[in-house]
Amino acid sequence: MSKFLFYKLILITATMNSQDLKTHQWKNRLILVFNNGSDATEYRKQISDLKEASVGCEERKLLMYQVLPSEVRLNDFTGAKSEKWNATTDLFTEFMQKDDRFKVVLIGLDGTVKEERDEPISSKELFEIIDGMSMRQAEMRRQE
Repeated sequence: MSKFLFYKLILITATMNSQDLKTHQWKNRLILVFNNGSDATEYRKQISDLKEASVGCEERKLLMYQVLPSEVRLNDFTGAKSEKWNATTDLFTEFMQKDDRFKVVLIGLDGTVKEERDEPISSKELFEIIDGMSMRQAEMRRQE
């Protein structure tokens, strides 16, 4: 395969990945939880905390992507089974640096990164961040 075709394939794959996330724009907030495959303690802690707060996640239109170097899983917090693991590294390579071992990224309804950390974030703090966003405040006013 020529270098040109190889790089074009990488670019197309990365673009497809970004488009996948864009399908959620204006519908859902996203929490992306990454682990590089080594020590998964923080990864498991983050996922467990979010699943325990599933009602709050659902209220805030939050979806979780669990991302490993070669696997991605989508969880919608409704109690339904999460989507199957997909063999893709696009999200991983887009957000993780070479020496990152764990990362959590919050993406707002508008599709932009709102928070990015290299340690777990409690569901309480995450909800405070989301609830402070103007779109979330408008949602809460409409629910009153």
